[in-house]
Amino acid sequence: MERCFQGWVVLLAMLVLAISMPCSHAIRVTKTKTRSGVYVSPKFVLAPGSVADKYYYDIPFPKGHIGLKSFNAEVIDEEGNPIPLHETYLHHWVVARYYARTGFVEPEETGFQELKKSDFTFVRNTGMCQNNVLGQYFGLGSETRNTSTHVPDPYGIEAGNPAEVPAGYEERWMLNVHAIDTRGAENGLGCTECRCDLYNVSTDSRGQPLKPGYKGGLYCCYDGVQCRVKQGFNGAKRSLYLRYTVKWVDWSDAVVPVKIYIFDVT
Repeated sequence: MERCFQGWVVLLAMLVLAISMPCSHAIRVTKTKTRSGVYVSPKFVLAPGSVADKYYYDIPFPKGHIGLKSFNAEVIDEEGNPIPLHETYLHHWVVARYYARTGFVEPEETGFQELKKSDFTFVRNTGMCQNNVLGQYFGLGSETRNTSTHVPDPYGIEAGNPAEVPAGYEERWMLNVHAIDTRGAENGLGCTECRCDLYNVSTDSRGQPLKPGYKGGLYCCYDGVQCRVKQGFNGAKRSLYLRYTVKWVDWSDAVVPVKIYIFDVT
């Protein structure tokens, strides 16, 4: 009994000590109000077998100094219905952050690699890949549908910090959508794999000849090319959109910054 009593005394003393400690030594998680916005990209039109690889600049996005909590996207039709992957294969979509010179208007349908550095500065994530490879903040391939991107409290992905934006520039966001319409495809898997023979392609998007032995990949299924469909198949063109939902909190000392790393395992 004496040992038991001594044990309780020690436990009580520890509890009193913990209660009397200053708050600065305790872990505090402050709940912040989460905001949410639903946005829609400009439309892209696809016919059976066709490909869209679009770049949209200065897309609608939450403004101010914020902490991003999640970003989710899916392809929809004009009525807002999600499109199944076996009809429109979402090869990839990426959302990237960049600084644009104030007053600069980005030319439509232009890849960010082709923009002048004096007008456009790509702000990549914290990953370790070279140059612009895998430098986006959100998005990858078709597997992203229904994949959780939620960042729990008290963490957030920092964006919109005015102290980081160079003088004469402003922070903007860019969206790249690469979709392949596989309705009526002669070889649906081959279309999604961008096999060059199915697209009857021998040059890349810039008109440069493909390297010998290049059988398939992005260089064969660029914007506007056509994958082979079954003879006699008729399907209507349709307008599609990428609908994306962003959740965020206003930045404060209560938010712990999170960095993004994307690794390519091939």
